[in-house]
Amino acid sequence: MRSSRDFLAGIITGIVIGILTAPRSGKETRDKLTEEANKRTDDLKDQWEKGVSQVKEGLEQAKSQVNQYADKAKDQYNQYKDQAQAAFNKNKENAKEEYNDKVDQLADNAKLN
Repeated sequence: MRSSRDFLAGIITGIVIGILTAPRSGKETRDKLTEEANKRTDDLKDQWEKGVSQVKEGLEQAKSQVNQYADKAKDQYNQYKDQAQAAFNKNKENAKEEYNDKVDQLADNAKLN
């Protein structure tokens, strides 16, 4: 950033020195300085607007990517959640069946005795 600022300062200084040392009347020199200042101001405004536009575009792209990653993570989370729920339900049913089998075995053993 500093080198850009130094470069611009050098250009402006060179232009001002060139204008001031040129053989013109005071009014012509002031008019020329005003014209150059306006031109440089317009150039800087254009560069600023381009920079702002690029930053906005970059932010929109980053936002879009973050949303895509968030959607993908959400989908994966839901998939793993569903798998975990299915495994839990299966284990619960297996445990219930084993419990009922043990209860039946105990009941049968109690009848035999």
